[in-house]
Amino acid sequence: MEHVIAIGLGLALRAVIDILTDSDYRLTSTLVGLWEGFVLSHFLHKNPRNPSDAYLALATRFVIDFLLVSSPVRFALTGAWTVVG
Repeated sequence: MEHVIAIGLGLALRAVIDILTDSDYRLTSTLVGLWEGFVLSHFLHKNPRNPSDAYLALATRFVIDFLLVSSPVRFALTGAWTVVG
């Protein structure tokens, strides 16, 4: 259930950041990527024996974000900042 909530909050955060940053894909990707890295780290530390749920939730958010935005550059930047976060 926590992962479903994380998916919903992640998508809502993307929408809010996109509105607040006036669709600046560099800033949006940085903020969303850092947030995703934080959330992924949290769920991996919370349940280290079964990391597949955390990665599945991350992949779901990434796929939905890519389908809504359709920007490979933003997708790549978000992924890079997720690794940093």
